[in-house]
Amino acid sequence: MKIRLSEFARIVGGECLGDGELTDFCIDSRKAKAGDMFVCLKGARVDGHDYIPKAAQNGATSALVERKMPTDLPCVLVPDTLKALQDFAAWYRNQLDLKVIAVTGSVGKTTTKEFIAAVLSRAFPTYKTQGNMNSETGLPLTLIHTEPEHRAVVTEMGMCGFGEISELSLIARPDIGVLTNIGVCHIEYLGSREGILKAKCEIVDGMSDDGVLILNGDDPLLATVSDTKQRRVRYGLNSPEYEYYAYNVAVLSEGVCFTAKTPLGDLDVNLAIDGIHNVYNSLAAIAVGVECGMDLKSIGEGLLCMEKAPMRQNVRKEKGMTLIEDCYNASPTSMKASIDVLKGKSGRKIAVLGDMLELGENSAEYHRSVGEMLEGVSVLIAYGDYASAYLEGASKAGVLQRIPCRTAEDAAVNLNLVAREGDVILFKASRGMHAETVIESFLNDTNREEV
Repeated sequence: MKIRLSEFARIVGGECLGDGELTDFCIDSRKAKAGDMFVCLKGARVDGHDYIPKAAQNGATSALVERKMPTDLPCVLVPDTLKALQDFAAWYRNQLDLKVIAVTGSVGKTTTKEFIAAVLSRAFPTYKTQGNMNSETGLPLTLIHTEPEHRAVVTEMGMCGFGEISELSLIARPDIGVLTNIGVCHIEYLGSREGILKAKCEIVDGMSDDGVLILNGDDPLLATVSDTKQRRVRYGLNSPEYEYYAYNVAVLSEGVCFTAKTPLGDLDVNLAIDGIHNVYNSLAAIAVGVECGMDLKSIGEGLLCMEKAPMRQNVRKEKGMTLIEDCYNASPTSMKASIDVLKGKSGRKIAVLGDMLELGENSAEYHRSVGEMLEGVSVLIAYGDYASAYLEGASKAGVLQRIPCRTAEDAAVNLNLVAREGDVILFKASRGMHAETVIESFLNDTNREEV
């Protein structure tokens, strides 16, 4: 992308203070590079305007500002820098001839996005949300990074409260919306699962009436969605009434296989990634592929090329043990999925669990319920404010060795004392609990005691 600052200012309704050319945007002064416009966003604790000198030092050649600044950089002055970035992204999206697929849901957004992008890439030049760029800034940047040769972009939409997905949908104008499930993530802010459903269904706000809404029909709340203008397509397990469903599902020692029933016929699928929940994620991708006019052979090839996202249920061998790293986020639903993967592995099973955040007033009960899922697990190491709730539930599940910890560091110390060759160890917590540091400390301890 290349655009003159004066043209950018015209598009967003700003005042151009000096001219030049911009080729990209950045919101982090440390990552600025030549050709970037540094977008000065104001947060609760920092003001991006204060970092203009740092951005210029790192190569930024212009800035988007809300007030005139003492800088040699050409600037575009606007009332609201975030809105200007979003307005430009919406304008840029309208210049491109491509399919926009938007994915939201309480659990599985990123993995489903990766499956969809892998499938579509077999037929079209495809761009996708990088990492977790699914926010009020991340989604606009995703659209802006889409290039003219792309024919599809797979976006992820996250939220904490009402109105946020609506805003993102109006910017992206999705052709296809995918809703993976409705859990209890962010229930602290939305009040109930019904509130979460309402917020997630805002994805239709930017969709045209001839768009397609792809829904997990096995989710009890998504099953109630019936009043959208868009055509609804459902997927699930062993559900012949759905347009897409999986049968003959078999969990393997590594991966899972199934047959997908589709409007085009049956597709035999062998996934190299563990967990029944990934049958759902891949079914959504199959549905998107068919809706985009792909044949089943190409869709099947795409599923085999799916790239795992960092810190999301990555299974690897270290020091004679199997580690299941699922440290990006956590909720009761995703906990169950990860615990099911743990139970499906051979070896003594250890769960290292940190708090699940943003679950509101019933947090303790949610943590107890996860503990009760641990039947067949030999050791639970729990850390954080709700460690005792995990342990209470685990006691009911018959977990014999239950170790409470306050911090991730404490958890690593205790894991070093009990882990031994042949163990299978799950690491799972909300992002703010930094479960990846438990893994790092565990693997870096050269004096680990074998018991």
